[in-house]
Amino acid sequence: MDTDQLIQRDQLIAAGLQHLLLLPDSDAYLNREASYWAANVALHPNCIVQPRTTEEVSRVVKVLAKIGGPVALRSGGHTQWEGSNDVYNGVTIDLGRMTKVTYDSHSKLASIQPGPRWGDVYQELLKYNVCVTGGRDGNVGIGGFLTGGGNSYYAGLYGFACDNVANFEVVLANGDVVNANATSHSHLWTALKGGSGNFGIVTRFDMYTIPAKDIWGGIRAATRNEGDKLAQTMVDFTNDNDKNPEDAYIINYTFNPSSSSDVLVAHVIVDTNGVVNASAFDKIQKVPVVVEDVRKRTMANMADSYLLPSHQQQVWFSLTFKNDVKVIKKAGEMHDTLVDELKGLIPAGNFTTQCLFQPIPTLFAKHSVQRGGNVMGLDKVNENALLWLITGATETPEQQKIMREKLTAFSATLERFAKLKGLDVSWQYLNYVDKTQDPLRSYGMYNLDFIRKVATEYDPSRMFQTKVVSGWKIPNVDA
Repeated sequence: MDTDQLIQRDQLIAAGLQHLLLLPDSDAYLNREASYWAANVALHPNCIVQPRTTEEVSRVVKVLAKIGGPVALRSGGHTQWEGSNDVYNGVTIDLGRMTKVTYDSHSKLASIQPGPRWGDVYQELLKYNVCVTGGRDGNVGIGGFLTGGGNSYYAGLYGFACDNVANFEVVLANGDVVNANATSHSHLWTALKGGSGNFGIVTRFDMYTIPAKDIWGGIRAATRNEGDKLAQTMVDFTNDNDKNPEDAYIINYTFNPSSSSDVLVAHVIVDTNGVVNASAFDKIQKVPVVVEDVRKRTMANMADSYLLPSHQQQVWFSLTFKNDVKVIKKAGEMHDTLVDELKGLIPAGNFTTQCLFQPIPTLFAKHSVQRGGNVMGLDKVNENALLWLITGATETPEQQKIMREKLTAFSATLERFAKLKGLDVSWQYLNYVDKTQDPLRSYGMYNLDFIRKVATEYDPSRMFQTKVVSGWKIPNVDA
């Protein structure tokens, strides 16, 4: 442990914050490091500090701002790449004890601290018969999801989840606490909607609510030979999403040996108004399936029914394409080859893959603009698009190295194919991409300059761009 790291810990203790610290020789520290969703992201910091209130976050920030040594920030800990939410030989500020979820019937706003998971949030808000436009996997955390954009089943009706944040309570680098909304610190409010952790620590998200009506939805899975038919239904659905904004659809070419020894085409259909057999899914439901779990349910039930397995070695890549069936079919074919190759390199029971597509119609960005705008730049994409994600999960670091090599090549090949066919879209979804990708740059120069300007205004010391090293940082775009 070098001098800076000793000073970090000692200064936190000297400030009377020792009761918030977890040290490496404690069971609590070991348990917390083991609680990250992906097995490859824990970096074993010098200490973990767990504030419970906004005032304690402010005190922690004031101490760490004055001394050397790197800092990381953790909310739910679901991001999948090393360096996203932990730090080696530094301090991790872990917001996991800040778990309050409240509802104000006057303002109709839900106030959510950064520590719970979306499944917890939905369950708590059911007591008030309201819901919010949050994550689709109940294990996903709050802070990274919302400051990274946040795609939800409700995006067709309300835009990205970040566009449904009425107010951010933020601790700045000097320890000051501000509320950023449409009328106060409005530039910071806009920048936090997609700008990630470059400005401060958000300690509360005040979100617009919607009635907690049951949704109708779930997962279906077809054999691989139905893939071309489902690919076409994705393109058609995306083009028609403005006619059925209450509906959401995802298709996923997937290999999961616990379900099948073959590649399946899983797909999720959701009508957020709860209409059974909604007409937008007529063609999709005519495709024969081997698995079907579609029914009326709460959003809480939906989010907790299909949790991605934890404690595996993860690799993710994401790109965006024009809404064209050719790119879906190409990705599906490439995925078949990928699985065959991986079976020769990794025991078949030791890996899973997902190659999925979901709609990004221009409808989503129109809602964003109507809600005051964000910095993601999707409003400059003037035609319907498809968001692509490939994931590979393995059991060991050695297997992950193989998976990383394969998925890096896969992403590059699919991107080249799209460019050759004129189907590429430069935008990247921050919450899905790999550490080697560049989502902030993909927002476009106007938004990048705006993010820089807001960061300079609210963090002139650059604490959250240089000292806080976790996540997506402005200086890394400039490098």
